[in-house]
Amino acid sequence: MITLKQLQWNNCFSYGSNNKLLLDDNAVTQIIGVNGTGKSSIPLIIEEALYNKNSKSIKKADISNRYVGKGYSIKLTFTKDDDIYVVSIDRKNSVKVKLEKNDEDIS
Repeated sequence: MITLKQLQWNNCFSYGSNNKLLLDDNAVTQIIGVNGTGKSSIPLIIEEALYNKNSKSIKKADISNRYVGKGYSIKLTFTKDDDIYVVSIDRKNSVKVKLEKNDEDIS
């Protein structure tokens, strides 16, 4: 079973830099807010990290916050069995993806 631990992202959709969401503090994580505040963007960011695509078929170029214009980055930490994985995505002019297992690069 995969357990999501932490999501960090910069300049995705309407978000700016230095966003962090701890997902393993409780058994259930609930995200609430008024319409248009970016709640549905969070699962899309997780999908991008895990599957390199999202359920709304949003193009990679459209994920970046268009007002910031610096590309975007995503870092998702999760566990499977007793192993810790980290997926890092950095998109500026090109997309760089890195996968680590227990602090070892297995990309």
